Amino acid sequence: MTASGGRISWVAALGLGLWVTCPGLAAGLELFPAAEVQEAHGLRQRILAEIPQLDARQLRERPPLPPQAFAQVQQRLLALQARETDNPFFHWAQGELMRQGQDPAGGATAFERARQVAGPRFLVHSLLWQEYLGRDLWEEVQREERALQAIQVTWGLSRFPLLADELIRRGTEAAESGDLARALRLYDAAVANTPESPEALIGRASLTWQADKTRLLSAGRDLVRGMYYTLRSTPTRFQVTGNLLLSLLIVFLVLLVLVAAFRAVRIQPLFGHDLRERVLTALSPATQGSLALLVFLLPLLLGLGLLWCAIVALVISAPYMSRRERYVVSVLLAMLALLPLGYERLAARHLLVASHEFALVQAAEQGGRGEALVQGLSRWAREEPDSGLPHYYLGLVLKRRGERPQAETEMTRAAHLLPRAAFAHVGLGNLQYLGGRLAEAEESYRRAADLAPGSAAAQMNLFTLYTQRLQLDRSEEAQRKNLALDPHMVMTLSRFHGQGLTGVVVDEPVPWDDLVAGLAFRTGEVKAVAEGLWGMPLRGVRLRQLPVVALALLVLFWFSGTLHGPRSPVRRCQQCGEAFCRRCQPNPKEKDYCSPCAAAFRPREGVAAFVRARRIRVGEDWTRRERIRVRLLGNLVPGGSDLYRGHLIRGLLLCLPAVWLLLEGLLLDVLTPTFRFAVPLPGQVRWAGVLVLLAVLYAWSVWRHRSRPAGQPR
Repeated sequence: MTASGGRISWVAALGLGLWVTCPGLAAGLELFPAAEVQEAHGLRQRILAEIPQLDARQLRERPPLPPQAFAQVQQRLLALQARETDNPFFHWAQGELMRQGQDPAGGATAFERARQVAGPRFLVHSLLWQEYLGRDLWEEVQREERALQAIQVTWGLSRFPLLADELIRRGTEAAESGDLARALRLYDAAVANTPESPEALIGRASLTWQADKTRLLSAGRDLVRGMYYTLRSTPTRFQVTGNLLLSLLIVFLVLLVLVAAFRAVRIQPLFGHDLRERVLTALSPATQGSLALLVFLLPLLLGLGLLWCAIVALVISAPYMSRRERYVVSVLLAMLALLPLGYERLAARHLLVASHEFALVQAAEQGGRGEALVQGLSRWAREEPDSGLPHYYLGLVLKRRGERPQAETEMTRAAHLLPRAAFAHVGLGNLQYLGGRLAEAEESYRRAADLAPGSAAAQMNLFTLYTQRLQLDRSEEAQRKNLALDPHMVMTLSRFHGQGLTGVVVDEPVPWDDLVAGLAFRTGEVKAVAEGLWGMPLRGVRLRQLPVVALALLVLFWFSGTLHGPRSPVRRCQQCGEAFCRRCQPNPKEKDYCSPCAAAFRPREGVAAFVRARRIRVGEDWTRRERIRVRLLGNLVPGGSDLYRGHLIRGLLLCLPAVWLLLEGLLLDVLTPTFRFAVPLPGQVRWAGVLVLLAVLYAWSVWRHRSRPAGQPR
């Protein structure tokens, strides 16, 4: 691999590692304006600096305040009243002290006052919400959560992933500490914020089963819903299929090695006999056998790797295979030419999730409004002026920041560059609606609804527009369509409409396929990362050279197979299993028996009984050893006995699921964690399922050989 390819591979690995281990972390640094971040944390820190006893970390480390210290804290808080009346955390501190002082009604009043003083400041509400979460004040958590949701609704969101991510994180921590009841409550809240989240649903199913085994129906329902949304959610399916593609590429290489290994074990006596008769006639039998084995292991001893060793073994085995076996091995060798396509598809996925543009998109989709986000999107729009995505996201972020003229300019540009994208027309219609141009907004929404009949955002915004115009028939029709498309959006926004939050329009999420198409990368970058992922297990062969190498190997394989004619130069005796060739068997018509066995069994008369008995005992010993070998290989890997006997198709069909389960379910998470995408299914559940399936496969493989004893090997 070149130096540039190595650098790109490591950058991709680092970006992917950040994305799969800390979802939203890269985007989280660009979500909010720096002034808002400093203000929120400054307000909180001013109170905690004076009253550190209220810090959640202090509460976990210290016992409750004694009466004398409690009175001192109250006096200190009263001294802050004059200058901190407009500080929401001052009222929160008052409420917390009242709650600890057995005055819950007074505490609730102070908490409500803190909520009112916080106003529309999202980060202040978020810090208050986290304080209530840390103290398990669920009523206050729900009130603060509704305030956070109301603010995000004004941003154009109908799902709240920021809240769900924090709830899932805290729920996971609670589960790890053994507090399953609290973990379940947190996961319930996460599902309420993002009802289509596979991670939240499957996590809640696992916790429900751990907490109460009698709630099997509830856990099963969540698990089924989680798996359904996993298959339906394009981003989650993107992650799952990425892992599947990686595992299948590695499984193919492992199967190639297994086929070569089992066939090498099978034909080693035949190859050794051929080598002794043709090349090593002057050496002792022990040396001849060692050198025959050394030929198979020579690539490994030379440091060429296991894959070269397998390919050499297959080429050596070609003369001793049947025509059907050669066809199967030829297909495996030809599939080497398809590996570049698989690795390039995998590399494109890695480049996508490791790119800075993808981090910007994630931040914008979660409701980002920060200066760094605006700068990043502006730079992206300048670098790719003919791409509609950066202009769309830049307009979306500017709208949330209140910079509507600039936002409309960018959104108009996006709608021009993406004339078939419904989300761009919904975004343009939202800006027109907020600017009071209802006729233009209706036209944009109608165009979006025509382009994407399944657009719930377009129908919801039409309902809002018609309601403002008092066109009740049209508003009811739009509401009915929206209810069929997205009932959760209708329920969420109706709740806030009932609280007086009217005139709110929602944005249409960008479809995943459009996002992937808009983030396409240069072919050179994809090929460089693909080379890094390949890593040259076939030592000295680059990924782009594999098709040529595969063709050369096919030619060499068939040349080796046909070098000695249509039949194998060495055969096994059907009675004793010994290898023999034309030099060992002087009778050219004898195809089944070696010379000793032919002399003992072909003549009908004139052969002593003890001679035949001796050959029979030799054959029985060979058959017993062969049966033990077949059972051992079959128990080692399901399908191993079939690969050994030459039933390659059946053996591969049995071996494939076992190897895939072992790699995908257990080993790849440990051996290649950097190149694995995060999946919603918990590791314990996945590992338990894999172990059960592997146990079933191995049990069936063992039973198969015990219930049907191996006949005499051919």
